[in-house]
Amino acid sequence: MGLQPPRRFGTAKAGNRPDECEDASWISYPYNGGPARIALGDGASESAFARDWAQILTRAFVYGLPDLSDLDSDALAVWLSHGIEAWNRAVPWERIPWHGEAKTRAGALATLLGMTVNQMPNRSGTYPWQAMAVGDCCLFVVRDDALVLSFPLEQAGQFDNAPPLICSNPANNAGLWPKVRQLNGEFLPGDLILLASDALACWILQQRESGCRPWETLLSLRSNEEWSDWVQAQRGQRVMRNDDTTLVAIKVE
Repeated sequence: MGLQPPRRFGTAKAGNRPDECEDASWISYPYNGGPARIALGDGASESAFARDWAQILTRAFVYGLPDLSDLDSDALAVWLSHGIEAWNRAVPWERIPWHGEAKTRAGALATLLGMTVNQMPNRSGTYPWQAMAVGDCCLFVVRDDALVLSFPLEQAGQFDNAPPLICSNPANNAGLWPKVRQLNGEFLPGDLILLASDALACWILQQRESGCRPWETLLSLRSNEEWSDWVQAQRGQRVMRNDDTTLVAIKVE
C-alpha cells in the first residue's frame, strides 16, 4: 500500500536543447515515512535565469517549505527569501553585460505547483494531501477512469500568456499572497495523480472537454523516447503549444 514510484517525463520546446528546458521538478519520498513532496515549476522565458529560478523554487518546496497547513503570507515571504538568496548566488553577476544587467536585476519569474501526500493511509484507508499553486502548472486526479479534480485551473480556456508568477526580486512579490491557491483532500487507492506544466495541462483539459480520456494516452508512454516523439507529434498537429513540457504521474496503491 502507498504511493508507487513516480514516472517523470520532460522535453524542451522545439528548437531548444534539453538543457535549455525551463521546467523543473523535484520529488521526495522520505524513508522515515514522512509525507511525500512533489513540486513542478515553469520558468518564464522572458525573464533572466528563469531555469535556475524554477529549479530553486521546486527544490526549496520539497526540502524547505513549512507545512502547508501553516502557510501564510509571512511564512511564504520567509521561505522565498532563502530561495532568492540562492538565486542571487547562482547568477554570474560579474559576467553579465551592461545591457543585460537591468533585466537580470528585475528578477527571474516562474510558476510553482507543490503537493504533499501522506505515504501511508489513515484509518479510513485514504491518503491526505495538500497542494499550493501559483500560476498554471496543474494537478489532476483520475479516479475510476474519470477526471475528478483539476487544480488550480479547470478549463482549457483559462490558460493565457499572463499567469501569476513568483519573482526572484522580492520587490516584485508585493501582491503575491492573494495569487497563491491552496487545496487539500484525500486520495483513494487506485487514484492516478498527474502534475503537468502548462502546455500539457491545457492539452489534457482540451482532450477531456472533447470527451476523450487523455490519461490513457499518457499512461501508454513507457520511455523518454516515446514521450518525446509523442510531444513532437502533438506540436506538429497544432493541438499542443510548443513549450517546455513536463509530466509527473503517480499511482496510489
